[in-house]
Order: sequence, then C-alpha cells, then structure tokens
Amino acid sequence: MARNFQDSGQLSAVCNRGYYMIEHNVIEERTIIQKSLAQKSLVWGPVICGLLLLSFLAIPRVAWPDMVSFEPPGKLIEVNGRNMHINCVGNKSPTIILDSGTGGFSLEWKDIQHSLSQYVRVCAYDRAGYGWSDMGPLPRTTKRIAYELHTLLQNAGIHGPFIIVGHSFGGYTAQYFARNFDSEIAGIVLIDSSHDEQVYRLPENGKDVVRRSLHQDRSNMVMKAVLHEHYPKDEAAVAKQLMARWSAMLTWREEMANYALSARELRDLHDGSTLEIPIVVLTHGKRVWPDTPYGDAMEEAWTELQDELSCLSDHSTHIIAENSGHSIHLDEPKLVIDAIHDVLSSVEKELDEQGG
Repeated sequence: MARNFQDSGQLSAVCNRGYYMIEHNVIEERTIIQKSLAQKSLVWGPVICGLLLLSFLAIPRVAWPDMVSFEPPGKLIEVNGRNMHINCVGNKSPTIILDSGTGGFSLEWKDIQHSLSQYVRVCAYDRAGYGWSDMGPLPRTTKRIAYELHTLLQNAGIHGPFIIVGHSFGGYTAQYFARNFDSEIAGIVLIDSSHDEQVYRLPENGKDVVRRSLHQDRSNMVMKAVLHEHYPKDEAAVAKQLMARWSAMLTWREEMANYALSARELRDLHDGSTLEIPIVVLTHGKRVWPDTPYGDAMEEAWTELQDELSCLSDHSTHIIAENSGHSIHLDEPKLVIDAIHDVLSSVEKELDEQGG
C-alpha cells in the first residue's frame, strides 16, 4: 500500500537541507568535473575505446548488425539528421510524455499507455540509441537528450502543454525540460528518479558505481528489459532484440559514463526558485539494496534524496510505493496511472480557470 505524506514543516526542513547541500557542494563538484574533463583525453579516451572494442567482441554475431526486424508501433521522426521513434495514442490535451531509465525504451510503457489513452494523449518515445531510434551524437547527456526530445515533439507536430513522466535517469530529462522549456510544461511525475546530487551523496563513490556498471556482463543489460516479471509479456521477443542492438549497448554505457555531467547540466539550471507546476514523486518502498549496513545506508540516502525532489515545486506530493522496487511503473502501474491522473486533474482545473 502506498502512503502519501506532505507535511509542510517536514518538507521545509528537507528543502532547506537540500539547498544547503547544493550551495556547499558546488566547489567540490566543480573540482570533480574539471578534473574529469581534464583527464578525459588522457585516461578515458583509451578506456572507452577499449570498452567499445570489448563490447563488439562480446556481442554475439546475431546482434552485430544493427537491424530491427519488427515494425515500430509509432512513427519515425527526423531529428537533426537521425530518426527517432515516438508512439502516441489518444487525442485529448494535455499530452503525457513517458521517458524511461537507462537501458529502457517505449515498449515498457505499453500497459500504462493503453489505460490512459481513453482520457488523454500519451506518447512513449525511444531516446536516441534505444528501441527503434537511431544512435545519437555523443556525449549522451541530459541537456542533449532534453533538446532532442523538444525537437522530436516539434517535428512530430506535437504541442504542449506537456506532462512528463520520467523513470530513474529519465527523471533528469523531466526536470531539465521543466526548467528549460517551462512555458510548455504543465506538470511532471518522477518515478524513483535520479537526483542531481546522488553521485556525490550516496554512501559509495559515484565513480566506482559507474566503473562497475561499465564492466557489467553485457547480458545483464540486454536482458534488463525482459527479465522483469511484470514487463508486457507479448513484447518480450521484440524487447530482447532491440536491447541486443550495438547502439543500445553504446548508449547505455555513454549515459552511465556521463551521469555526473548530466547532473551538473541539470544543476546549472537551478536558480533557487521552485517550479510553479504540480509534481508527484514516487519512491520505491521494497528494499532494493542488500540487507547489510551498507544497504541500509543506501536506502536511507536514497529516501532522503527522494524527499528533496518534492522540493522542486510548492505543489508536490511524495508517495512511497510500498510494493515496488525501482521499476514502479512495472511493479505497480496503477499507482503510476493514479499519480498521472492527479497531476492531470490539477492541470485541467488550472486550464479551465484560465479559459473561464
């Protein structure tokens, strides 16, 4: 059972703590980023080349050609010389935009799309490199991704207002879009979303997490989309092939390798003000990290960061998904649907008042 809490005093304390952390971490963060950029050509260049070579050697022959034999359910739209896939159902405004975490793509939203389409237009898209979308230019960072999404929507003739739903890393896109294209955003829903300070404030050093992620067995990433017990069953074969594309491998590695840079790009937009839109923050309630002291610290830190995401707007709600792990949209899709309906109701009420 999800529990909903929004005590003004509690949130005030959380928000003040968050702003304090942002103010006093900026010098340390700049130092980390500057060192990373300065060493990039000397260290990461050879490392990335080596990783790419190993990736190609590790990929089975059947996955080498970047070909997709399944027809896309949506449309391929040209974005800066490359095709991106977007699938929209329903007609009523405002438009819901669904954005996945690293390694994810549009098919995982199929059930949620179907449920919402009778009330509103719902669009699930594939970030460049995933699903049916072509590989995008490097580096794969939140700023680039948000601008690509904006161009995709423009070229597809899809106009706001938008409600963006972002899972995990996709939450960065939702937050960046909301601040950079604020006149087009009506609300956001964050599903166990990334926080722009997590690589510095989680108990383990963020660079170690990224390093281990880059060296994971590629089969873990390929099967990520189809191993979840609640993934749409009739899409498993399609998902498996799409996740085996070399462009999906490279994109996943790129997003992970540039996580800190993406966080910095998002924080560059912070001006201390809150967003004037409704926000719902959904956080996993089932334990994700190991039942160890380290796991306890990770869970506590994650919950604290999620609390702070509620501070993005004065019109926010934070819900703990008691029966969900990280992929709340797959574990408890109804909870996500209800959250979207809550934001939608607030938006429609405001639009009616403006129209009246």
